[in-house]
Amino acid sequence: MSHYTNFIQFGGESDGATRCAQVTQLLAAACAQHSDENPLVVIQVDIVNAYPSADRQAQFNVLAGRASKSYDNGHVQLGDDIPYPSFFCQYWSYCESMQGTASTLHFSNYQGQAHEIACSRGGQQGDAFETVRFAVTTFPSFGRVFARCAACTGATICDDVFIVTPLAEGPAPAAELKQVLKQDLAFDLDVPKFNCFFPGDRINNDNHARDLFQNALQANPQLACLSGMDAGISTTGLRVAGVPIGNDE
Repeated sequence: MSHYTNFIQFGGESDGATRCAQVTQLLAAACAQHSDENPLVVIQVDIVNAYPSADRQAQFNVLAGRASKSYDNGHVQLGDDIPYPSFFCQYWSYCESMQGTASTLHFSNYQGQAHEIACSRGGQQGDAFETVRFAVTTFPSFGRVFARCAACTGATICDDVFIVTPLAEGPAPAAELKQVLKQDLAFDLDVPKFNCFFPGDRINNDNHARDLFQNALQANPQLACLSGMDAGISTTGLRVAGVPIGNDE
C-alpha cells in the first residue's frame, strides 16, 4: 500500500516482515550523514493486543473512503475523504457480515483449553484475512502522522512501527501516534516494545545514548507521555519483526 511518501505498510504483503526489516536497515544505513548531537535513530512502537482491539467503525470508514466522525485530532472532519486501496471495497459484504455485529472469538490457551470471548471490536488473529483488514484499517492513521513529519520515515509490519529519524524529531511522531491511535482506534502502545536503536559506531555506549534520548524528551513538554514508558535503548541492534538489524544476533 502506498499513498504517503514517507510511510510504507508491509502488512498483508508477501514476505512482508523480511521486506520491512530490509527497508528499515537500508534507511538506518544513512546514520553516517548525521551529527553526534542529532544522530539518526530507529524508534520502535508496538500496539497491545492489536488485532482484537481495533475500533470497527474505523474499518468501515476506510471501506467507504469517507469519515463518519472526526479523526486525527480534528485534521479529518465528518465527510472528509479517507485514502484506501481500491481493491478493498469489494470486501464490503464480507466485512459487514464478519464485523458488522458482535462476534465470538475463539482461542486456546497454553494448556490447550478452548475459550470463547464476545467481541465487538477488532477481529481474530489467525484469520487469514485479518492481517490485510488490520493493515488497511490502520493505514490512514499511521500515514497522516508521518505526513506531518517530513524528517521521519516509517516502515510498518501490521502493528509493529519503526520510525527512522534524526533524534531531535523522532519522539514527536511516536508521541502523536500514542495519542491518535488511542483516540481513533482504541489502541494502547505496548510499553515493553518501545525501543530506540542508535545505528552505526559513533555512539557506542548505551548510557550515553540513553542520556541523549532523555534529553530529547525533556526538550519538548509535549513528549511527557513517552517519559513513563521507559524506552529500551540499544547501540548494538534491534529486531524488526524478528529479523535482526545492526548486531542484534
